[in-house]
Amino acid sequence: GINGRSSLLFLDAATVRDKLEADPWIREATVQKLYPGRLQIDVTERKPFALWQEDGRVSVIDEDGTVLEPYVARRFVSLPLVVGKGAASRASEFLKLLSNYPQVKSAVKAVVFVGERRWNLRLGNKLDVRLPEHGLEDALAVLTKAEAEDHLFSRDITAIDLRLPDRLTVRLSAEAAKAREDMLNKDKKAKRKLGDA
Repeated sequence: GINGRSSLLFLDAATVRDKLEADPWIREATVQKLYPGRLQIDVTERKPFALWQEDGRVSVIDEDGTVLEPYVARRFVSLPLVVGKGAASRASEFLKLLSNYPQVKSAVKAVVFVGERRWNLRLGNKLDVRLPEHGLEDALAVLTKAEAEDHLFSRDITAIDLRLPDRLTVRLSAEAAKAREDMLNKDKKAKRKLGDA
């Protein structure tokens, strides 16, 4: 609202600051009148941190969860994707923890906040990893070790569950479950034949 004919004397610096800070991209603004005819404006911008998806809508958020844009421009597609109610404000803490486990982080396509209390990982190969509400570091360490030793992410499974502290469980894909069942049935038949002989 400032033009070449505006009087610096009648300009309300607080109102100008409030208008600037109403823009979600501006974290903080200071406005100073420097008489006789200068106005100094300093702004601290927010930085895009992640993409947040809730109810099918994707937004760009900063580190504290403030929505910067209600849509996704092409320049933001490389940002991490966080999904779910409450995920925007909790994503920073979780993504910092996840960065301590680069082998896992490199496979993650999205992190999903479940029930506003715990996280799931969605890997690029559509494998779901269910993490516990408490003991996240231990669960991520177990997951990292399992991937390093057993190449768990490339197995024929659809889910890994780490919610129980004393075990890691997996869900086989439909094809792998059928192959396992066929193998077990074949073993049973072979044992019966041996028992008959």
